[in-house]
Amino acid sequence: MMKKASECSRLIIRKRAPILTMLRRAIILIALWLITGYVIYINVCFLLNAYSDTLVADYLLLNLSLRAYQIFALLVVVIATLMIIFGWLRIHHLKRRANQDD
Repeated sequence: MMKKASECSRLIIRKRAPILTMLRRAIILIALWLITGYVIYINVCFLLNAYSDTLVADYLLLNLSLRAYQIFALLVVVIATLMIIFGWLRIHHLKRRANQDD
């Protein structure tokens, strides 16, 4: 009984990332969320006709347009599709390896 439990735990991949890697990832994610939030804020302000010099400058700097939204949407769909395919392949590979070890 004990041998079976140790075999199962051997198949589970656990890797703890170093603290600096986790910190770097956290900073990147926070920065991306802040940028995304700011872009949404700019768009909501323009939809509500709340203009300011800073918002207009940022709007022009970011070049927000329907074409940009289409490109971003396509990019999100492509990345999501690639993530799903990669995840499915990885799980399939791990299951096959687990079956070979049995």
